[in-house]
Amino acid sequence: MCFLSVVLRTRHRYDHTMFMRVYASFVMILPRLSLYALIALGVMPNCPMALASTDLPHATVRLINGGLIGKTTYAGVEITMDPHVKTYWRMPGDSGLPPVFDWSTSDNLADAQVKWPLPERIADPSGTIFGYHDQVIFPVLITAKDPSKPVRLGLKLDFAICGELCVPMADKASLWLKPETENTSDRERLETFLNRVPAPSIIGQSDRPSLVSIESKAPDTLLVAANRPLSDIIVEGPNGWYFGDATAQSAMLWNVKLLEKPTKATLAGLSLTVTLVAEGQATETSVSLDASGSIR
Repeated sequence: MCFLSVVLRTRHRYDHTMFMRVYASFVMILPRLSLYALIALGVMPNCPMALASTDLPHATVRLINGGLIGKTTYAGVEITMDPHVKTYWRMPGDSGLPPVFDWSTSDNLADAQVKWPLPERIADPSGTIFGYHDQVIFPVLITAKDPSKPVRLGLKLDFAICGELCVPMADKASLWLKPETENTSDRERLETFLNRVPAPSIIGQSDRPSLVSIESKAPDTLLVAANRPLSDIIVEGPNGWYFGDATAQSAMLWNVKLLEKPTKATLAGLSLTVTLVAEGQATETSVSLDASGSIR
């Protein structure tokens, strides 16, 4: 397997920002390096000749103006990929790297809150990944420092895309947002992805899929109960904690395996984000566990 593919088929336990910048630089110079130079560098001892830059997966990034949705100003980060190419959610799963959004070069921007559309569960040689195929728009809730003045968004995006090979990417985009803008040509497309963002929920909420309880069934398994039948559950932990696929014990009772945790770490005080998926609805709940593995 080629070097570029191998380095991304690991859990995201590294300094992500540094990793992406180093390897994005490598990809940018790849077309200028001859096959002999790459062999001399020792980065492609098992790579076929097909690693030519024209065969690497490609993606383009642009910022779109969502205008006012309700009383809120939205922009969107649109990633368009080659057919059958995928990119990653905030929790990639068994392999991959999540996108990192850097807005530090923006003007008159107080906050840019990225929303995460519900990802696909995608089979991968390394296991299961969470991500998006072909195209995705990440809605971004915009707060201006001075609402009476335009906002200039400046984005530096580090992300990864995978086809037959996996490639780290870095791209930049900018966009002016005017305070009076209410409707734009991209608003409907952005709203489509905004509607896929899981709604916030609390324990026991009755009008949407919600958590009922979490228990530690075994040292490496959580038992998650919901208030209605579900089609999927995704459990996210802090850095160093990795949970596997959820399996249904019944439609409202699911087992989630703990695959990895920091050395000597315990469940006491562990913060989790639990995404529940039911037919036509998805919700997201943040909870903390006690020492027994139950919601505290």
